Amino acid sequence: MSEVLIGAGKATGMFYTAPKGTALPETPGTTPGSAWQLVGDISEDGISLKLPSGDVLRNWALVAKRKINTENGVVSAPIMDTTQKVLETLFGAENVDVTAASSTHGAISSVELAPDVTAEPAAYLFLMKDGDTLAMIGSSDALITEIADVAFKPGEAAIWNASIDGTWKFAIDDGNTTS
Repeated sequence: MSEVLIGAGKATGMFYTAPKGTALPETPGTTPGSAWQLVGDISEDGISLKLPSGDVLRNWALVAKRKINTENGVVSAPIMDTTQKVLETLFGAENVDVTAASSTHGAISSVELAPDVTAEPAAYLFLMKDGDTLAMIGSSDALITEIADVAFKPGEAAIWNASIDGTWKFAIDDGNTTS
C-alpha cells in the first residue's frame, strides 16, 4: 500500500447530498444511508478543499497567543452532469420547475437564474477510492455560496463549479482489515 493518496472519485458514486443535519457515514466504505441522494459526477479535475483559516493574535513580543477562526473550509466541486438533481442541489428544489414529458417534448427542468435563487444549507458527501484505500470528505451542514461561470462549448461538458462552505470531515480507510 502506498502512503500517497490519489484522490480519484469512487466509480459507484462520488457526490451525494442529504437534508441538513444528516449524519455522515461512519467510515468511507459505509454505503450512504437512504437519506443520501446521488447528485452526479465530478469532472476529471476533481474537488479541491480550502482548509479553514483565521487570524493569529500576537502579543507585543509577536508571540502567537490565540487563533481566531474567520472562515470555514470550502470545497470546490466541478459537477459535470446537467440534470434535474444537479439543478435542485445547486439552486434549491423549491426553485426548480419540472414539466413532465409529453408527446411534443421530454421532461423539462428549469430554474430562474436570479441573485436570490439559492439552495438552503444541506449535507454533502464526496467519496474517493485509490486501490483498497477509501476516503471521504463530508459535511452535515454546508452551504453553496458560489457557482462559477458555466461555459457551454462544443465538445466539452458544461461544468457547474460550486463552492460549498462548511465544517468538513475528512476520513481515510487504508483498507488493511484484520482477520
